[in-house]
Amino acid sequence: METKTRSQRSKKPLQPKVKAPRAPKAPRGKFNWWQLVALTLIGLIVGSGIWFAVKVATPYETPASKVTPLKATDPALTVSLTKRQVNKIVSYYLNDFQKGSPVKYSLTVADQAVLAGTFKFFGQKIKFSLLFDPLVQANGNVELKARSLNVGSLPVPISYVMGYAGRAFKLPKWVSLNSKKETIVLELNKFSMENGMQIRATKLDLPNDELDLAVYLPTK
Repeated sequence: METKTRSQRSKKPLQPKVKAPRAPKAPRGKFNWWQLVALTLIGLIVGSGIWFAVKVATPYETPASKVTPLKATDPALTVSLTKRQVNKIVSYYLNDFQKGSPVKYSLTVADQAVLAGTFKFFGQKIKFSLLFDPLVQANGNVELKARSLNVGSLPVPISYVMGYAGRAFKLPKWVSLNSKKETIVLELNKFSMENGMQIRATKLDLPNDELDLAVYLPTK
């Protein structure tokens, strides 16, 4: 038997090197749409809850109106009347105002304003009709300027009848009579209704049956 030399015995047979297998790469995760939808819904619910809580806790304040407020010089409303309506109102007022007064008179409007009543002339009661032209003053008062007097054939001056009316008739405090100027002024700026409302005349066109008034609320 052949003996192997030392060199032969020391040499080992070469074995092929085997590379260790690489760890497999983790697969890329897919985008989960359901998670996104769920998170979005949760955010909306939480956000809505916070918004609602803030709104409930915030005091409520009525927003300021954008309507321009009325000035003290602005009427609350305007009223258009006919002569018939005015006569009803004036008749009702004078009947109530003259209760208990021995001397009666009336004021009506036709194509002119007519003051009718009686006056004493040499101890006799004489019926008269005094006709006036109405004029609206700048402050809303109404001036009645005497134009003619109907007393039959008696030669009685207008100033005499108006002087008698001023002394004998029960006149409202807001009515001013001047026999010298032959005028009667309805001082509507001194007249107020029971609720404090006041009226001003804006137009008096008797021939065309147009009588306009402005109504003002009471000032505080």
